[in-house]
Amino acid sequence: MFEDLLSQYDTLEPAGADTWNPLRNELELWHRTRLLVELAGALKVLPGPLDKIRVLDVGCGVGRSTRLLLEFGLRPENLVGIDVRPSAIEHARRLNPAIPFRTVKGFDDWPVDSEFDLCMQCTVFSSIPGAERRELTARMMTKAVGNQGFIFWWDRLRANDFAGNDPLDPVSFFAGRRLLSLRRVSLWPCVEESLRPLRGLRKVFVSLFGRLGYPRTHVAAVFGPKV
Repeated sequence: MFEDLLSQYDTLEPAGADTWNPLRNELELWHRTRLLVELAGALKVLPGPLDKIRVLDVGCGVGRSTRLLLEFGLRPENLVGIDVRPSAIEHARRLNPAIPFRTVKGFDDWPVDSEFDLCMQCTVFSSIPGAERRELTARMMTKAVGNQGFIFWWDRLRANDFAGNDPLDPVSFFAGRRLLSLRRVSLWPCVEESLRPLRGLRKVFVSLFGRLGYPRTHVAAVFGPKV
């Protein structure tokens, strides 16, 4: 089902390659910084102690987003990263053997339903061509957390060119769940993030100079229990 995606990533990130090293790519550095910020906001709404939270990271690749969770105090044994690329999972296991990474061959190979408190995806949907597979991926994510779990979405506003370049709306994929937050952001610092409150004048400056900032290219969203 994912043969086309595997073929595409054989070019984008061949086995053993470090394609998105932030030391060589400034935009990737800001991408990881922004993801760190948005993921922190998502974790703050989760009930219970973070060292007990169970997380499924869908399309984890070589484990970058999964490893990020360790910075917030989550336990490696409570995390599971899955990906369809065996070479990526092999690389992830070498870097973090304490995290259970798994290769999945298809949708019938996912972990057990309702096993997790949080299911997250980071720039996965923008790499999946076609509405049918995206919708099925969303349904599987929903099953992974059951009725009471949470979903974290981090992705581009539009799919990658090789996946169709069509707009992505997270709300449409998780319409049956409570939307807790949604932010359209730039990877680079936004104007409002660079200004002090200034006794309530920040909104005025943002309205005047906001358009001079970097365009918003990504969406961070958190969905809660089933409505």
